[in-house]
Amino acid sequence: MSAAVSVVIPVHNGAAWLDRVLAAIESQGYDAPLEIIAVEDGSTDSSREILKRHAAAGRVTLIDGPHRGVAAALNAGIRAATHPLIAQIDQDVVIAPGWLNHLVAPFDDAAVAAAQGHYVAATEAGPWSRVMGLDLGLRYRALGDWTNHVCTGNSIYRKSALLEAGLFDEALGYAADNDMSYRLTDAGYMLAFCPQARSTHYWREGLFNYARQQYGFGYGRLDLLAKHRGRRVTGDDVSRVMMMLHGPVMAAALAMGVTALVLAVTGGPARIPALTAATLLAVLVTERVVAGLRAALAFRDPAGLWFAPAHLTRDIAWVAAILVWTTRRAAGAGSRPSDSMKPRTPGTA
Repeated sequence: MSAAVSVVIPVHNGAAWLDRVLAAIESQGYDAPLEIIAVEDGSTDSSREILKRHAAAGRVTLIDGPHRGVAAALNAGIRAATHPLIAQIDQDVVIAPGWLNHLVAPFDDAAVAAAQGHYVAATEAGPWSRVMGLDLGLRYRALGDWTNHVCTGNSIYRKSALLEAGLFDEALGYAADNDMSYRLTDAGYMLAFCPQARSTHYWREGLFNYARQQYGFGYGRLDLLAKHRGRRVTGDDVSRVMMMLHGPVMAAALAMGVTALVLAVTGGPARIPALTAATLLAVLVTERVVAGLRAALAFRDPAGLWFAPAHLTRDIAWVAAILVWTTRRAAGAGSRPSDSMKPRTPGTA
């Protein structure tokens, strides 16, 4: 018989997906005890009403979150969980049939602390969301059975390992899952990657929402590097060094571009900084065009052709995050979850 599982879902303005998310969990046909804990964390849409309906039918345990960010909401759900394995599924993630069985299997080994599934974008999603899915798909291809970074939202954790690690860092927004992964591996645990465990992630749609989320990813990564004193500056198995270089290279290109503009206006020697800026941008564009073509061919999705414009937008958002984070740190400000992870507003994709 499989191990008992507690599913923990932090919820904030997730009304658009909750019925599908819960139905997918309930239809897993799992052959061991399974409980679903929804942590309602201050939604301003109809999320609470949806969850209350499911709770009244006995399908969900509904608890109130502490309103201090996703990590704090997740920790509240973990503390309330009664089973030894914690499946953490996000409010906009619909798991495929067999997801639970695939991800529970590695836990037969007591050294395994977490296992992650494979995110894909919804087939009906727009290009910004599909770029997210295709990019992750390419990065997942480089993984074997084991990884050093398990993403929350599509994963299962051993509860005892989470408690031993001290639960998720509630000062972090994005990157709280990276931080937990690093602490688990530092403690000697193994993290599994199970590509057969598929889930559909409804990422944020549109240019503004994409850029806003990428800003958060960049800001969270800087919080992560500060906490781990730069030990992870080259990234991890999911976000490798080439990806990590994009933000600094874009920052250098923009700095050279501004320098060239100032020198041109003042009559100075603008040619060398202008050529440097153009060369750096050409390198970034070329690398992303090649990656996008690979993705388009591998996954038969023309959204791969959006890689260059989407990821240049991402890189600029990361530069903005670098500037804001550095300014705040210089002013003595600490980390807050809301600095990187902005919650969805009602009615937005």
